Amino acid sequence: MTKHTPEPPPPVTILAVDDNPENIILLEVVLSELGYRVIGAANGVQALEILPAEHVDLIISDAMMPKMDGFQLCKSVKNNPALKSIPFIIYTADYLDDEDKDLAATIGADRYVVKSGGTDSVVLAVSELLNIDGPKIGYDPDQQKLPLDDQSFLEQHYKLLVKKLEEKMQNLEIYSQQLLIKNEQLQRSERRYRLLFEKASIAIFVLDPYNGRVTDANQFALHLLGYDREELLALGGLPVMQQESDGPSLVEAGFSGELTMRTKDGRVLCMESDVALIDHEDHSHLIVFSRDTTERKTMVERLFQSEKLSMLGTIAAGIAHEVRNPLAGIKLNLQFLEQKYGPAFEEYDVLTLAIQGTQHIEKVVENTLTMARSTAPDVHISDIRDLVAQSAALLRLMMNKKSIDFTAEIPADLPQVKIDAQQMLQVLLNIIRNAVEATPPKGSIAVTVSVEPAREDSLKPRLCCTVTDSGPGIADEYLKNAFELFRTTKSTGTGLGLSLSRRIMQQHGGDIAITRPAQGGTSIILYLPIP
Repeated sequence: MTKHTPEPPPPVTILAVDDNPENIILLEVVLSELGYRVIGAANGVQALEILPAEHVDLIISDAMMPKMDGFQLCKSVKNNPALKSIPFIIYTADYLDDEDKDLAATIGADRYVVKSGGTDSVVLAVSELLNIDGPKIGYDPDQQKLPLDDQSFLEQHYKLLVKKLEEKMQNLEIYSQQLLIKNEQLQRSERRYRLLFEKASIAIFVLDPYNGRVTDANQFALHLLGYDREELLALGGLPVMQQESDGPSLVEAGFSGELTMRTKDGRVLCMESDVALIDHEDHSHLIVFSRDTTERKTMVERLFQSEKLSMLGTIAAGIAHEVRNPLAGIKLNLQFLEQKYGPAFEEYDVLTLAIQGTQHIEKVVENTLTMARSTAPDVHISDIRDLVAQSAALLRLMMNKKSIDFTAEIPADLPQVKIDAQQMLQVLLNIIRNAVEATPPKGSIAVTVSVEPAREDSLKPRLCCTVTDSGPGIADEYLKNAFELFRTTKSTGTGLGLSLSRRIMQQHGGDIAITRPAQGGTSIILYLPIP
């Protein structure tokens, strides 16, 4: 005879009712480890729909829920003959006082468990209720009636809800006050950091790390580049100069070095920069910290130039003694031969080239000696219009040979300046002569003089004298180092004219700049302080 093995009993099923899904998941995890089957419902209405379709051995319900709370669910279950024998646990964090517990007892709740006691307390209550054989002590579902009728329950339940609503409102008011305080603290903190950002004495740019667009910049950065915030943000990126173009460039996190930026008015700034990536929640930003090192670089370059000039002075003294005197004799002899034999001489062209060679050597020696001498300017009140007119007159023959159209636009009411007229004439001759040599036949040269208003970085207005030619324009490789000693683009040049001109301008408290106008050619601007 075959022995029949009985099937194991189905697992004990517990209905967990809570409007917070996380609480149901927590109960399911804890109770399933003890062998219980847990099903969930979001409120009392959903629980009453589940009960007829499922065999439920125990109910655990939260007290406060939408649609139907735990007290109403408990009363409905205990009033239903088919369900009233199911043990009922109210598992709550909201109703903690004696009135809550009394109401739970009068409607037939078997246990009242507080969530603050942890899951151990509810596990203990489940174990106690499911181990009772038959009805629980003190409650006979077939004989005992609920002590509260529907009207009394509604009154007490309503009273309880009002009390808890008032408590909630008080808690909400406290929370609202705390939130206002936290919000004010947050706003103060934001204002403080915004003030630090705006008042920092260093340029700070905020960039989008994915496309390099500028999303913010502090006041120091805007003042340094000459843009307002909207203009800078509209550029699409930092105005970093590149080898190919002067357009926006994408900088990367971790970069530390020099960036060359072009300001709104065309000036070039050397910016020592560090780039950091800041990750904040779901946003990332590139922060660029930049310090303007243009002046420091200029000072280093000037120091280097001074050292070169000092060395040049020593060399110049030797040149004056060893070269100048013999050169004068050679030049005189060549000029004598030129006059004696004239153009009919068979080697007249060679003789002419030799004379031109001595003149070039003489010019190099003279410029070298001038650069080596450190003569302070003897300044007097002068009119820049007279110097422009003298320069044009001295170079008129050169301009006529190339049919160059020379114009000078100089207002009659210009302020006078304190200058060394002889040195300033030398500067104008150098600049205009360079313009004549760079301008093609039938080209044009324009001289304009105006007053530049005082800027924030300059205490006084300046007189600006601009010489613009219609030549091909200075090449990129020469533009950056145009004022270096012996730097020239001309095969017959000495590379001393611009260096000498800049030194004279700086000795007058002024400056000199080179730009490339949009229409082509080259513009050289002389800046002089107005007394």
